[in-house]
Amino acid sequence: MPNRKTIEKPLPPVIENMEDWPIYKTYNNEEEFLEKVKSYVLKNSSWMTVESGKLREELKNILYQEKIRLTKTPWKSDDPKEKLFWSGIKKQIRSVKSIENKGDTAEIDEKILDEIIDFYTKEMVANFKPSSFRFAQKALPYVYSRLINSFPQILFKVFSSVDKLYDRMKIQGDIDHIRKLQEMGTIVVVPTHYSNLDSPTIGLSLNNLGLPAFTYGAGVNLFTIKALSNFMHNMGAYKVDRRRKHRLYIETLKSYSTIALTKDVNSLFYPGGSRSHSGELEEKLKLGLLGTVIDAQRINLKDGNGKKIFIIPATLNYHYVLEAKKLIEHHLKDQGKEQYLEDENTNTYGLLKRTYKVITSNPGMTISFAPAMDVFGNRVDEDGNSISAVGKEVKVADYFKLNGKIVRDVQRDSQYTQILGERILQEFKENTVVLSSNLVAFVAFQIIRKRFKQFSVFEILGLPQDETKIAELEFKIGIDHVRDRLKVLEREDKILLSEELELPTEELMISGIEKVGSSHPKYVLKKNKKGEISTQSMKLLYYYHNKLSSYGLEDYV
Repeated sequence: MPNRKTIEKPLPPVIENMEDWPIYKTYNNEEEFLEKVKSYVLKNSSWMTVESGKLREELKNILYQEKIRLTKTPWKSDDPKEKLFWSGIKKQIRSVKSIENKGDTAEIDEKILDEIIDFYTKEMVANFKPSSFRFAQKALPYVYSRLINSFPQILFKVFSSVDKLYDRMKIQGDIDHIRKLQEMGTIVVVPTHYSNLDSPTIGLSLNNLGLPAFTYGAGVNLFTIKALSNFMHNMGAYKVDRRRKHRLYIETLKSYSTIALTKDVNSLFYPGGSRSHSGELEEKLKLGLLGTVIDAQRINLKDGNGKKIFIIPATLNYHYVLEAKKLIEHHLKDQGKEQYLEDENTNTYGLLKRTYKVITSNPGMTISFAPAMDVFGNRVDEDGNSISAVGKEVKVADYFKLNGKIVRDVQRDSQYTQILGERILQEFKENTVVLSSNLVAFVAFQIIRKRFKQFSVFEILGLPQDETKIAELEFKIGIDHVRDRLKVLEREDKILLSEELELPTEELMISGIEKVGSSHPKYVLKKNKKGEISTQSMKLLYYYHNKLSSYGLEDYV
Protein backbone atom coordinates (compact mmCIF):
# COMPACT_ATOMS: atom_id res chain seq x y z
CA MET A 1 0.00 0.00 0.00
CA PRO A 2 1.30 3.46 -0.81
CA ASN A 3 2.35 5.61 2.13
CA ARG A 4 -0.29 8.32 1.74
CA LYS A 5 -0.05 11.48 3.79
CA THR A 6 -1.29 15.06 3.72
CA ILE A 7 1.31 17.80 3.63
CA GLU A 8 0.79 20.72 5.99
CA LYS A 9 3.26 23.16 4.47
CA PRO A 10 5.41 23.53 1.31
CA LEU A 11 8.31 21.08 1.18
CA PRO A 12 11.89 22.09 0.31
CA PRO A 13 12.79 21.83 -3.39
CA VAL A 14 14.18 18.53 -4.65
CA ILE A 15 16.60 20.57 -6.81
CA GLU A 16 17.40 23.82 -5.04
CA ASN A 17 18.94 25.90 -7.84
CA MET A 18 16.34 26.81 -10.47
CA GLU A 19 19.03 27.19 -13.11
CA ASP A 20 19.67 23.45 -12.70
CA TRP A 21 16.04 22.65 -13.50
CA PRO A 22 15.54 20.92 -16.88
CA ILE A 23 12.82 23.39 -17.86
CA TYR A 24 15.25 26.31 -17.47
CA LYS A 25 18.06 24.58 -19.34
CA THR A 26 15.77 23.56 -22.20
CA TYR A 27 14.00 26.85 -22.79
CA ASN A 28 17.20 28.80 -22.23
CA ASN A 29 18.51 27.01 -25.34
CA GLU A 30 15.40 27.71 -27.39
CA GLU A 31 17.03 27.54 -30.82
CA GLU A 32 18.51 24.09 -30.23
CA PHE A 33 15.25 22.83 -28.72
CA LEU A 34 13.08 24.03 -31.62
CA GLU A 35 15.51 22.62 -34.17
CA LYS A 36 15.14 19.20 -32.54
CA VAL A 37 11.35 19.56 -32.58
CA LYS A 38 11.35 20.37 -36.30
CA SER A 39 13.76 17.54 -37.04
CA TYR A 40 11.50 15.09 -35.20
CA VAL A 41 8.43 16.28 -37.12
CA LEU A 42 10.16 15.79 -40.47
CA LYS A 43 11.67 12.43 -39.51
CA ASN A 44 8.51 10.80 -38.19
CA SER A 45 5.76 12.15 -40.45
CA SER A 46 5.77 9.64 -43.30
CA TRP A 47 2.87 11.37 -45.05
CA MET A 48 5.15 14.34 -45.84
CA THR A 49 6.28 13.14 -49.23
CA VAL A 50 7.10 15.23 -52.28
CA GLU A 51 6.11 12.42 -54.61
CA SER A 52 3.27 13.05 -57.07
CA GLY A 53 2.66 16.50 -55.63
CA LYS A 54 1.22 15.14 -52.36
CA LEU A 55 3.13 17.64 -50.26
CA ARG A 56 1.85 20.46 -52.45
CA GLU A 57 -1.73 19.38 -51.83
CA GLU A 58 -1.05 19.18 -48.12
CA LEU A 59 0.36 22.71 -48.13
CA LYS A 60 -2.68 24.00 -49.96
CA ASN A 61 -4.94 22.29 -47.43
CA ILE A 62 -3.03 23.88 -44.53
CA LEU A 63 -3.28 27.30 -46.15
CA TYR A 64 -7.02 26.87 -46.67
CA GLN A 65 -7.64 25.80 -43.07
CA GLU A 66 -5.58 28.69 -41.72
CA LYS A 67 -7.60 31.12 -43.83
CA ILE A 68 -10.84 29.67 -42.43
CA ARG A 69 -9.49 29.92 -38.86
CA LEU A 70 -8.51 33.57 -39.21
CA THR A 71 -11.73 34.64 -40.92
CA LYS A 72 -14.45 32.41 -39.43
CA THR A 73 -13.18 31.86 -35.86
CA PRO A 74 -10.85 34.76 -35.02
CA TRP A 75 -9.79 35.32 -31.40
CA LYS A 76 -8.46 38.43 -29.71
CA SER A 77 -5.27 36.57 -28.91
CA ASP A 78 -4.45 36.01 -32.60
CA ASP A 79 -1.20 37.70 -33.67
CA PRO A 80 -1.96 40.46 -36.22
CA LYS A 81 1.21 39.43 -38.10
CA GLU A 82 -0.30 36.04 -38.90
CA LYS A 83 -2.21 37.28 -41.91
CA LEU A 84 0.96 38.67 -43.39
CA PHE A 85 2.76 35.35 -42.86
CA TRP A 86 0.05 33.28 -44.52
CA SER A 87 -0.21 35.79 -47.36
CA GLY A 88 3.50 35.20 -48.01
CA ILE A 89 2.98 31.42 -47.99
CA LYS A 90 0.13 31.81 -50.46
CA LYS A 91 2.35 33.79 -52.83
CA GLN A 92 5.08 31.14 -52.65
CA ILE A 93 2.63 28.33 -53.45
CA ARG A 94 1.22 30.26 -56.40
CA SER A 95 4.66 31.14 -57.71
CA VAL A 96 5.45 27.49 -58.33
CA LYS A 97 3.04 27.46 -61.28
CA SER A 98 5.38 29.73 -63.25
CA ILE A 99 8.43 27.52 -62.84
CA GLU A 100 9.41 25.85 -66.10
CA ASN A 101 11.38 22.99 -64.55
CA LYS A 102 8.76 21.21 -62.44
CA GLY A 103 11.47 19.13 -60.79
CA ASP A 104 12.47 22.21 -58.83
CA THR A 105 9.06 22.47 -57.17
CA ALA A 106 9.91 19.77 -54.62
CA GLU A 107 12.70 21.91 -53.19
CA ILE A 108 10.37 24.92 -52.97
CA ASP A 109 7.66 22.85 -51.26
CA GLU A 110 10.14 21.62 -48.67
CA LYS A 111 11.24 25.21 -48.04
CA ILE A 112 7.61 26.25 -47.49
CA LEU A 113 7.10 23.31 -45.16
CA ASP A 114 10.15 24.36 -43.14
CA GLU A 115 8.81 27.90 -42.84
CA ILE A 116 5.42 26.70 -41.58
CA ILE A 117 6.96 24.38 -38.98
CA ASP A 118 9.27 27.19 -37.84
CA PHE A 119 6.25 29.47 -37.53
CA TYR A 120 4.30 26.94 -35.46
CA THR A 121 7.16 26.08 -33.11
CA LYS A 122 8.08 29.72 -32.49
CA GLU A 123 4.44 30.48 -31.75
CA MET A 124 4.17 27.51 -29.38
CA VAL A 125 7.42 27.73 -27.49
CA ALA A 126 7.35 28.55 -23.81
CA ASN A 127 9.97 30.22 -21.67
CA PHE A 128 11.00 29.89 -18.06
CA LYS A 129 12.20 32.80 -15.96
CA PRO A 130 13.23 32.04 -12.38
CA SER A 131 12.18 35.56 -11.37
CA SER A 132 8.61 34.95 -12.61
CA PHE A 133 8.49 31.60 -10.85
CA ARG A 134 9.74 33.05 -7.57
CA PHE A 135 7.08 35.73 -7.76
CA ALA A 136 4.41 33.07 -8.29
CA GLN A 137 5.77 31.05 -5.36
CA LYS A 138 5.28 34.04 -3.09
CA ALA A 139 2.06 35.49 -4.50
CA LEU A 140 -0.05 32.44 -5.36
CA PRO A 141 -0.38 31.10 -1.79
CA TYR A 142 -1.65 34.50 -0.63
CA VAL A 143 -4.14 34.69 -3.51
CA TYR A 144 -5.32 31.16 -2.80
CA SER A 145 -5.61 31.84 0.88
CA ARG A 146 -7.89 34.73 -0.04
CA LEU A 147 -9.88 32.55 -2.40
CA ILE A 148 -10.59 29.66 -0.08
CA ASN A 149 -10.92 31.40 3.30
CA SER A 150 -13.79 33.62 4.35
CA PHE A 151 -13.03 37.33 4.72
CA PRO A 152 -15.01 40.52 4.18
CA GLN A 153 -15.16 41.46 0.51
CA ILE A 154 -12.55 44.22 0.65
CA LEU A 155 -10.12 44.54 -2.23
CA PHE A 156 -7.06 45.42 -0.17
CA LYS A 157 -7.41 42.13 1.72
CA VAL A 158 -6.78 40.05 -1.41
CA PHE A 159 -3.30 39.28 -0.07
CA SER A 160 -4.29 37.84 3.27
CA SER A 161 -2.63 35.48 5.69
CA VAL A 162 -1.73 31.99 4.49
CA ASP A 163 -1.81 30.54 8.01
CA LYS A 164 -5.05 28.64 7.40
CA LEU A 165 -4.47 27.84 3.73
CA TYR A 166 -3.90 24.13 4.26
CA ASP A 167 -6.94 23.82 6.49
CA ARG A 168 -8.90 24.39 3.28
CA MET A 169 -6.53 23.02 0.64
CA LYS A 170 -5.62 19.38 1.26
CA ILE A 171 -2.71 17.95 -0.76
CA GLN A 172 -2.29 14.22 -0.27
CA GLY A 173 -0.65 11.14 -1.72
CA ASP A 174 2.59 9.17 -1.43
CA ILE A 175 4.55 12.43 -1.34
CA ASP A 176 7.93 10.97 -0.32
CA HIS A 177 7.84 8.51 -3.22
CA ILE A 178 6.99 11.22 -5.75
CA ARG A 179 9.91 13.35 -4.56
CA LYS A 180 12.28 10.37 -4.75
CA LEU A 181 11.14 9.54 -8.30
CA GLN A 182 11.92 13.11 -9.34
CA GLU A 183 15.58 12.38 -8.60
CA MET A 184 15.45 9.30 -10.86
CA GLY A 185 13.59 10.51 -13.92
CA THR A 186 10.92 12.78 -15.39
CA ILE A 187 7.48 13.33 -13.88
CA VAL A 188 4.29 13.62 -15.94
CA VAL A 189 1.21 14.60 -13.95
CA VAL A 190 -2.21 13.89 -15.49
CA PRO A 191 -5.07 15.48 -13.51
CA THR A 192 -8.81 15.38 -13.79
CA HIS A 193 -10.26 18.57 -15.25
CA TYR A 194 -13.29 20.38 -13.84
CA SER A 195 -12.56 24.09 -13.69
CA ASN A 196 -10.53 26.97 -15.08
CA LEU A 197 -8.95 27.07 -11.62
CA ASP A 198 -7.44 23.60 -12.12
CA SER A 199 -4.15 24.88 -13.55
CA PRO A 200 -3.26 27.24 -10.67
CA THR A 201 -4.54 24.61 -8.22
CA ILE A 202 -2.34 21.83 -9.57
CA GLY A 203 0.53 24.28 -10.09
CA LEU A 204 0.51 25.34 -6.46
CA SER A 205 0.22 21.72 -5.36
CA LEU A 206 3.23 20.61 -7.41
CA ASN A 207 5.29 23.51 -6.14
CA ASN A 208 4.38 22.55 -2.56
CA LEU A 209 5.71 19.06 -3.27
CA GLY A 210 9.06 20.72 -4.01
CA LEU A 211 9.20 19.53 -7.64
CA PRO A 212 10.95 21.47 -10.41
CA ALA A 213 8.56 23.45 -12.60
CA PHE A 214 6.36 21.72 -15.16
CA THR A 215 5.72 22.72 -18.76
CA TYR A 216 2.11 22.58 -19.93
CA GLY A 217 -0.05 23.48 -22.89
CA ALA A 218 -2.39 26.47 -22.55
CA GLY A 219 -5.02 27.51 -25.08
CA VAL A 220 -4.03 30.59 -27.09
CA ASN A 221 -7.41 32.10 -26.17
CA LEU A 222 -6.07 32.56 -22.63
CA PHE A 223 -3.25 34.82 -23.87
CA THR A 224 -5.33 37.98 -24.23
CA ILE A 225 -4.00 40.31 -21.52
CA LYS A 226 -0.38 41.11 -22.38
CA ALA A 227 1.02 41.22 -18.85
CA LEU A 228 -0.62 37.95 -17.83
CA SER A 229 0.22 36.41 -21.19
CA ASN A 230 3.90 37.18 -20.66
CA PHE A 231 3.70 35.80 -17.13
CA MET A 232 2.17 32.49 -18.29
CA HIS A 233 4.75 32.29 -21.08
CA ASN A 234 7.61 32.76 -18.60
CA MET A 235 6.14 30.12 -16.30
CA GLY A 236 6.53 27.34 -18.88
CA ALA A 237 3.16 27.50 -20.67
CA TYR A 238 3.39 26.68 -24.38
CA LYS A 239 0.59 27.83 -26.65
CA VAL A 240 -1.94 25.38 -28.09
CA ASP A 241 -4.44 26.46 -30.76
CA ARG A 242 -7.26 23.93 -30.69
CA ARG A 243 -8.82 25.44 -33.80
CA ARG A 244 -6.01 23.95 -35.85
CA LYS A 245 -7.02 20.40 -36.67
CA HIS A 246 -4.72 19.55 -39.59
CA ARG A 247 -2.09 16.91 -39.08
CA LEU A 248 1.00 19.09 -39.55
CA TYR A 249 0.04 21.23 -36.55
CA ILE A 250 -0.92 18.19 -34.49
CA GLU A 251 2.34 16.43 -35.35
CA THR A 252 4.31 19.57 -34.46
CA LEU A 253 2.52 19.82 -31.12
CA LYS A 254 3.21 16.15 -30.34
CA SER A 255 6.84 16.53 -31.34
CA TYR A 256 7.16 19.56 -29.07
CA SER A 257 5.90 17.51 -26.12
CA THR A 258 8.06 14.51 -26.98
CA ILE A 259 11.30 16.46 -27.25
CA ALA A 260 10.57 18.37 -24.03
CA LEU A 261 10.18 15.04 -22.22
CA THR A 262 13.45 13.72 -23.65
CA LYS A 263 15.05 16.85 -22.18
CA ASP A 264 13.79 15.69 -18.74
CA VAL A 265 11.26 18.54 -18.52
CA ASN A 266 8.39 17.65 -16.18
CA SER A 267 5.07 17.91 -18.03
CA LEU A 268 1.42 18.39 -17.19
CA PHE A 269 -1.37 17.04 -19.42
CA TYR A 270 -5.14 17.07 -19.01
CA PRO A 271 -5.86 13.71 -20.66
CA GLY A 272 -9.61 14.38 -20.63
CA GLY A 273 -9.00 17.37 -22.89
CA SER A 274 -11.61 19.93 -21.94
CA ARG A 275 -13.29 20.40 -18.57
CA SER A 276 -15.93 17.85 -17.59
CA HIS A 277 -19.19 19.45 -18.73
CA SER A 278 -21.41 17.08 -16.79
CA GLY A 279 -19.45 17.04 -13.52
CA GLU A 280 -18.81 13.32 -14.00
CA LEU A 281 -15.43 11.68 -13.62
CA GLU A 282 -13.75 11.24 -17.02
CA GLU A 283 -14.69 8.03 -18.79
CA LYS A 284 -12.84 8.71 -22.05
CA LEU A 285 -9.47 10.31 -22.61
CA LYS A 286 -7.94 12.16 -25.54
CA LEU A 287 -4.79 10.21 -26.15
CA GLY A 288 -2.92 12.53 -28.55
CA LEU A 289 -0.41 14.18 -26.23
CA LEU A 290 -0.50 11.23 -23.85
CA GLY A 291 1.10 9.12 -26.57
CA THR A 292 4.16 11.36 -26.50
CA VAL A 293 5.25 9.79 -23.20
CA ILE A 294 5.61 6.47 -25.06
CA ASP A 295 7.68 8.10 -27.81
CA ALA A 296 9.86 9.94 -25.33
CA GLN A 297 10.48 6.84 -23.21
CA ARG A 298 11.56 4.92 -26.32
CA ILE A 299 13.92 7.72 -27.36
CA ASN A 300 15.39 7.88 -23.84
CA LEU A 301 16.12 4.16 -23.94
CA LYS A 302 17.48 4.07 -27.49
CA ASP A 303 19.25 7.36 -28.07
CA GLY A 304 19.08 9.41 -24.90
CA ASN A 305 19.91 9.20 -21.25
CA GLY A 306 17.89 6.09 -20.43
CA LYS A 307 15.88 7.89 -17.76
CA LYS A 308 12.41 6.64 -16.96
CA ILE A 309 9.27 8.70 -17.30
CA PHE A 310 6.84 8.36 -14.40
CA ILE A 311 3.11 9.00 -14.77
CA ILE A 312 1.20 10.34 -11.77
CA PRO A 313 -2.60 10.71 -12.08
CA ALA A 314 -4.16 13.33 -9.81
CA THR A 315 -7.75 14.06 -8.90
CA LEU A 316 -8.97 17.58 -8.14
CA ASN A 317 -11.90 17.49 -5.74
CA TYR A 318 -13.97 20.64 -5.18
CA HIS A 319 -17.05 21.58 -3.17
CA TYR A 320 -17.67 24.36 -5.67
CA VAL A 321 -16.87 24.77 -9.38
CA LEU A 322 -16.81 28.28 -10.80
CA GLU A 323 -18.36 27.44 -14.15
CA ALA A 324 -20.74 24.68 -13.08
CA LYS A 325 -23.88 26.37 -14.46
CA LYS A 326 -22.46 26.94 -17.93
CA LEU A 327 -20.75 23.55 -18.03
CA ILE A 328 -23.93 21.61 -17.24
CA GLU A 329 -25.82 23.64 -19.83
CA HIS A 330 -23.17 22.69 -22.39
CA HIS A 331 -23.65 19.05 -21.44
CA LEU A 332 -27.42 19.22 -21.72
CA LYS A 333 -27.17 20.95 -25.06
CA ASP A 334 -24.88 18.18 -26.30
CA GLN A 335 -27.56 15.71 -25.28
CA GLY A 336 -29.99 17.57 -27.53
CA LYS A 337 -32.55 18.08 -24.81
CA GLU A 338 -32.00 21.63 -23.63
CA GLN A 339 -32.10 25.05 -25.21
CA TYR A 340 -28.72 26.60 -24.59
CA LEU A 341 -27.55 30.21 -24.29
CA GLU A 342 -24.14 30.65 -25.93
CA ASP A 343 -21.23 31.02 -23.54
CA GLU A 344 -18.81 33.86 -24.11
CA ASN A 345 -15.35 33.01 -25.46
CA THR A 346 -13.11 31.95 -22.63
CA ASN A 347 -10.33 34.46 -22.15
CA THR A 348 -8.07 35.61 -19.39
CA TYR A 349 -10.19 38.61 -18.48
CA GLY A 350 -13.32 36.46 -18.24
CA LEU A 351 -11.49 33.98 -16.02
CA LEU A 352 -10.31 36.73 -13.67
CA LYS A 353 -13.79 38.22 -13.51
CA ARG A 354 -15.39 34.91 -12.58
CA THR A 355 -12.61 34.12 -10.12
CA TYR A 356 -13.31 37.35 -8.25
CA LYS A 357 -16.90 36.20 -7.67
CA VAL A 358 -15.66 33.46 -5.35
CA ILE A 359 -13.17 35.58 -3.42
CA THR A 360 -15.37 35.44 -0.32
CA SER A 361 -16.41 31.81 -0.73
CA ASN A 362 -15.38 29.08 1.68
CA PRO A 363 -15.43 25.93 -0.43
CA GLY A 364 -12.17 24.10 0.19
CA MET A 365 -10.61 21.45 -2.04
CA THR A 366 -8.59 18.24 -1.97
CA ILE A 367 -5.83 17.36 -4.43
CA SER A 368 -5.10 13.64 -4.42
CA PHE A 369 -2.00 12.21 -6.12
CA ALA A 370 -2.32 8.56 -7.16
CA PRO A 371 0.54 6.04 -6.96
CA ALA A 372 3.14 6.52 -9.71
CA MET A 373 3.21 4.34 -12.84
CA ASP A 374 5.55 3.80 -15.77
CA VAL A 375 4.41 4.72 -19.29
CA PHE A 376 2.70 1.34 -19.69
CA GLY A 377 0.57 1.67 -16.56
CA ASN A 378 2.68 -0.58 -14.32
CA ARG A 379 3.06 0.58 -10.73
CA VAL A 380 6.63 1.49 -9.77
CA ASP A 381 8.30 0.54 -6.51
CA GLU A 382 10.38 2.63 -4.11
CA ASP A 383 13.37 2.51 -6.46
CA GLY A 384 11.41 3.23 -9.64
CA ASN A 385 11.33 -0.36 -10.86
CA SER A 386 8.26 -1.35 -12.86
CA ILE A 387 6.07 -3.98 -11.23
CA SER A 388 3.48 -5.91 -13.27
CA ALA A 389 -0.08 -6.65 -12.14
CA VAL A 390 1.09 -10.08 -10.89
CA GLY A 391 3.85 -8.53 -8.79
CA LYS A 392 6.87 -9.27 -10.97
CA GLU A 393 9.51 -6.73 -11.99
CA VAL A 394 9.48 -5.87 -15.70
CA LYS A 395 11.91 -3.94 -17.90
CA VAL A 396 10.33 -1.12 -19.89
CA ALA A 397 12.91 -1.56 -22.67
CA ASP A 398 11.43 -4.98 -23.47
CA TYR A 399 8.14 -3.36 -24.51
CA PHE A 400 9.91 -1.57 -27.36
CA LYS A 401 12.02 -4.42 -28.68
CA LEU A 402 11.62 -6.31 -31.94
CA ASN A 403 14.17 -9.02 -32.64
CA GLY A 404 16.17 -7.76 -29.68
CA LYS A 405 16.33 -4.14 -30.85
CA ILE A 406 14.41 -1.08 -29.68
CA VAL A 407 12.33 0.09 -32.64
CA ARG A 408 9.51 2.53 -33.36
CA ASP A 409 6.21 0.79 -34.15
CA VAL A 410 3.35 3.28 -34.49
CA GLN A 411 0.56 0.69 -34.28
CA ARG A 412 2.05 -1.05 -31.25
CA ASP A 413 2.76 2.23 -29.47
CA SER A 414 -0.83 3.32 -30.11
CA GLN A 415 -2.01 0.20 -28.28
CA TYR A 416 0.35 1.00 -25.41
CA THR A 417 -1.18 4.48 -25.20
CA GLN A 418 -4.66 2.94 -25.01
CA ILE A 419 -3.54 0.71 -22.14
CA LEU A 420 -2.00 3.67 -20.31
CA GLY A 421 -5.22 5.63 -20.79
CA GLU A 422 -7.28 2.82 -19.29
CA ARG A 423 -4.97 2.66 -16.27
CA ILE A 424 -5.22 6.42 -15.75
CA LEU A 425 -9.02 6.20 -15.78
CA GLN A 426 -8.83 3.42 -13.19
CA GLU A 427 -6.57 5.54 -10.98
CA PHE A 428 -8.88 8.54 -11.36
CA LYS A 429 -11.73 6.44 -10.06
CA GLU A 430 -9.81 4.85 -7.20
CA ASN A 431 -8.23 8.14 -6.08
CA THR A 432 -11.29 10.36 -6.19
CA VAL A 433 -11.90 11.83 -2.73
CA VAL A 434 -15.53 11.94 -1.67
CA LEU A 435 -16.40 15.26 -0.02
CA SER A 436 -19.48 15.97 2.07
CA SER A 437 -20.89 18.06 -0.80
CA ASN A 438 -20.58 15.15 -3.24
CA LEU A 439 -22.46 12.86 -0.87
CA VAL A 440 -25.42 15.14 -0.10
CA ALA A 441 -25.84 16.17 -3.74
CA PHE A 442 -25.88 12.55 -4.86
CA VAL A 443 -28.39 11.48 -2.22
CA ALA A 444 -30.71 14.46 -2.79
CA PHE A 445 -30.85 14.03 -6.55
CA GLN A 446 -31.40 10.27 -6.32
CA ILE A 447 -34.27 10.70 -3.84
CA ILE A 448 -36.00 13.12 -6.21
CA ARG A 449 -35.28 10.97 -9.24
CA LYS A 450 -36.74 7.84 -7.64
CA ARG A 451 -39.81 9.80 -6.63
CA PHE A 452 -40.49 10.43 -10.32
CA LYS A 453 -39.36 7.15 -11.86
CA GLN A 454 -41.56 7.65 -14.91
CA PHE A 455 -39.78 10.92 -15.79
CA SER A 456 -36.66 11.28 -17.90
CA VAL A 457 -33.68 13.10 -16.41
CA PHE A 458 -34.56 16.15 -18.49
CA GLU A 459 -38.13 16.21 -17.16
CA ILE A 460 -36.82 15.92 -13.60
CA LEU A 461 -34.52 18.89 -14.20
CA GLY A 462 -37.61 20.96 -15.00
CA LEU A 463 -39.51 20.15 -11.81
CA PRO A 464 -40.95 23.12 -9.86
CA GLN A 465 -39.19 23.90 -6.60
CA ASP A 466 -42.01 22.68 -4.35
CA GLU A 467 -41.68 19.20 -5.87
CA THR A 468 -38.03 18.94 -4.84
CA LYS A 469 -38.52 19.07 -1.08
CA ILE A 470 -37.10 16.16 0.88
CA ALA A 471 -37.97 15.22 4.46
CA GLU A 472 -35.00 15.45 6.81
CA LEU A 473 -35.34 11.87 8.08
CA GLU A 474 -35.48 10.45 4.55
CA PHE A 475 -32.43 12.50 3.63
CA LYS A 476 -30.42 11.30 6.66
CA ILE A 477 -31.29 7.67 5.99
CA GLY A 478 -30.10 8.06 2.41
CA ILE A 479 -26.85 9.65 3.59
CA ASP A 480 -26.19 6.80 6.02
CA HIS A 481 -26.87 4.08 3.44
CA VAL A 482 -24.66 5.62 0.77
CA ARG A 483 -21.91 6.41 3.28
CA ASP A 484 -21.90 2.79 4.46
CA ARG A 485 -21.48 1.62 0.87
CA LEU A 486 -18.69 4.14 0.26
CA LYS A 487 -16.81 2.80 3.28
CA VAL A 488 -16.96 -0.67 1.75
CA LEU A 489 -15.58 0.70 -1.51
CA GLU A 490 -12.79 2.46 0.38
CA ARG A 491 -11.80 -0.78 2.11
CA GLU A 492 -11.64 -2.37 -1.35
CA ASP A 493 -9.33 0.48 -2.53
CA LYS A 494 -11.94 1.65 -5.03
CA ILE A 495 -12.36 5.21 -3.71
CA LEU A 496 -11.10 7.58 -1.01
CA LEU A 497 -13.18 9.33 1.65
CA SER A 498 -12.49 12.72 3.18
CA GLU A 499 -12.34 13.15 6.95
CA GLU A 500 -15.76 14.84 6.82
CA LEU A 501 -17.41 11.51 6.15
CA GLU A 502 -16.52 10.42 9.69
CA LEU A 503 -18.78 13.13 11.13
CA PRO A 504 -22.09 12.22 12.80
CA THR A 505 -24.93 12.19 10.29
CA GLU A 506 -26.41 15.52 11.38
CA GLU A 507 -23.06 17.33 11.16
CA LEU A 508 -22.21 15.65 7.87
CA MET A 509 -25.54 16.71 6.38
CA ILE A 510 -25.12 20.33 7.53
CA SER A 511 -21.53 20.48 6.27
CA GLY A 512 -22.47 19.11 2.86
CA ILE A 513 -25.46 21.44 2.42
CA GLU A 514 -23.39 24.50 3.36
CA LYS A 515 -20.51 23.65 1.05
CA VAL A 516 -22.12 22.24 -2.09
CA GLY A 517 -21.89 24.93 -4.77
CA SER A 518 -21.42 27.45 -1.97
CA SER A 519 -21.04 30.58 -4.13
CA HIS A 520 -23.71 30.12 -6.80
CA PRO A 521 -26.43 32.81 -6.88
CA LYS A 522 -29.02 30.04 -6.47
CA TYR A 523 -28.53 27.61 -3.64
CA VAL A 524 -27.94 24.00 -4.61
CA LEU A 525 -29.34 22.64 -1.33
CA LYS A 526 -30.92 24.31 1.67
CA LYS A 527 -32.61 23.17 4.86
CA ASN A 528 -35.65 25.21 5.95
CA LYS A 529 -37.06 25.73 9.42
CA LYS A 530 -39.28 22.65 9.06
CA GLY A 531 -36.19 20.55 8.41
CA GLU A 532 -37.04 20.03 4.72
CA ILE A 533 -34.23 20.02 2.17
CA SER A 534 -34.83 21.64 -1.23
CA THR A 535 -32.97 23.13 -4.19
CA GLN A 536 -33.29 26.24 -6.30
CA SER A 537 -31.45 24.65 -9.23
CA MET A 538 -31.99 21.06 -10.28
CA LYS A 539 -29.35 21.50 -12.97
CA LEU A 540 -26.67 22.39 -10.44
CA LEU A 541 -27.79 19.62 -8.11
CA TYR A 542 -27.51 17.21 -11.04
CA TYR A 543 -24.01 18.52 -11.87
CA TYR A 544 -22.65 18.03 -8.33
CA HIS A 545 -24.45 14.69 -8.01
CA ASN A 546 -22.66 13.38 -11.10
CA LYS A 547 -19.28 13.18 -9.37
CA LEU A 548 -20.39 9.88 -7.79
CA SER A 549 -22.50 8.61 -10.68
CA SER A 550 -20.03 5.93 -11.81
CA TYR A 551 -19.78 3.99 -8.52
CA GLY A 552 -23.07 2.06 -8.60
CA LEU A 553 -24.51 3.83 -5.55
CA GLU A 554 -28.05 4.34 -6.87
CA ASP A 555 -29.42 1.20 -5.24
CA TYR A 556 -28.36 2.44 -1.79
CA VAL A 557 -30.71 5.44 -1.76
